[in-house]
Amino acid sequence: MTEEIVPAKLVDDEPLISKEQAASYTKTTKKTTTKNKSETAEDGGVITAPNKAGKGGKKKSSLGGATDTDVIGSAGAQSATKPAAKAGQKKATVALYSDRNVHWSGVGKLEKGYNIVPSDQAAKWLTRNHVREATPEEVASEYGA
Repeated sequence: MTEEIVPAKLVDDEPLISKEQAASYTKTTKKTTTKNKSETAEDGGVITAPNKAGKGGKKKSSLGGATDTDVIGSAGAQSATKPAAKAGQKKATVALYSDRNVHWSGVGKLEKGYNIVPSDQAAKWLTRNHVREATPEEVASEYGA
C-alpha cells in the first residue's frame, strides 16, 4: 500500500483552458474595458455611483456647498424626529428595607439595605418578616441628603 501519487504534468504547448473559454474571456474583458473607458471619459476621469434616491427623486447631498474661500463644508446629518416622551402617570413606588438578600420568583429580588420597588410588589414583600417599609427621612439620611 505504498503507492506513490504522481502529480499530473502538462504536455508542452498544451493550453490550460479551451479555445472557447479563452474567446469568451477575451470578449467579456473587451466589453468591460470599453464600458469603463467611456464612463471615465464622460465623467472627466471620475468614477461615480448610481443615484439611489428612487423614482424621480433627487438624493440630498451631505455637502454644505462651497463658500467664498472655496472650502467645502458638511451640512450635518439629517436625523429623524424623535417623539416626545410621554408624560404618563408614574408608577407608585415604595421604599423597603431588607435585612438580607432575597429572591422571590414572580415577585422580584431585594438586596440587603434599602430598595425602591413598585407598590404592587411592596405589598407582597411586606408579608415577609425580614422586610419593612422605610420612611423617606430614613432613606435620605442613608444616602447623605
